[in-house]
Amino acid sequence: MNDERIEAALQELGKHTPRAPEKTVDDMVKTVDLLERKRQQLAAKNAPTAEAEKTREREAVAKPHKDLGGMKR
Repeated sequence: MNDERIEAALQELGKHTPRAPEKTVDDMVKTVDLLERKRQQLAAKNAPTAEAEKTREREAVAKPHKDLGGMKR
């Protein structure tokens, strides 16, 4: 094969890019959307509410620290 034929063959091959079937791509997009919704639901369920967070902060401030009986000066 000469260089011209090789170049022509490579140019023709470059025009034919493999493509995934449209249905497969659509199914993949639907799956990703479904997984994202599920992830958000789980995150919302497991995340502490703002009220619970405020209660924890109040309890931490309200409890006096115990004297552990360390060295006295």
